[in-house]
Amino acid sequence: MSRFRRMLVAVLLLGGPAPLLAQGTDVEARLAARGVPVPLARSVADIAATAASRGLPTGPLADKAIEGWAKQVPAARITAAVRMLAQQMMTARDAVRAGGIESPDGSVIAAAAEAMRGGMRAEQVRSVVQAAGASGVAGPGLSVAAALSAQGLGGTEAVKIVVGALRNRESMSKLLDLPSLARAMHDEGMSAGDIGHRILDGSGEGGDHDGRSSGDHGGRPSVVPPGTGDGHDYHGRD
Repeated sequence: MSRFRRMLVAVLLLGGPAPLLAQGTDVEARLAARGVPVPLARSVADIAATAASRGLPTGPLADKAIEGWAKQVPAARITAAVRMLAQQMMTARDAVRAGGIESPDGSVIAAAAEAMRGGMRAEQVRSVVQAAGASGVAGPGLSVAAALSAQGLGGTEAVKIVVGALRNRESMSKLLDLPSLARAMHDEGMSAGDIGHRILDGSGEGGDHDGRSSGDHGGRPSVVPPGTGDGHDYHGRD
């Protein structure tokens, strides 16, 4: 399993649903177990309880608090950062709903929030969600788009690639392999622009990294068919 896949599984598990009434208590207990002072743990738990009542995941909020405490950030700043993250997840939830998933689960909201923190716009999140059509596909799709963008492809190109893969009903395995494919092309010396073009037209630089010729797409997603994704449906960074 690639590093990206391991990270994605962790995100999906942390963002998964849990009984709303228990989440605030769970967060406080988790923070206390990590040595976070009781007043700070209770403040974060209160924010988490409110977030849970709005259908938001609480795992990322606890993670943010633990990260801040480990870095010796003042408690007031940690609380403010956790509250801001909760607001960002609300914005992300609204973007996912606009994409057609009325009651998104925590993993999709967490993936959307992470993507938007990386620069993805609400319109781009909506495009990925619309192409996915279901929570179980939208979350990984958003995470893959964010990973591609972080590798230097740019948000518009990354979203076009993922939307194309989703519309083509590529397998989950091929979807999750896109960041590794882009990294392999980068390691071969290809520019970000060339990587995007190669993936979009389904061609490779002398092969598809498993011994097949560039004309054989058996091991690589032929992501966007000719004439698809002219860029007008997507926008730049937030």
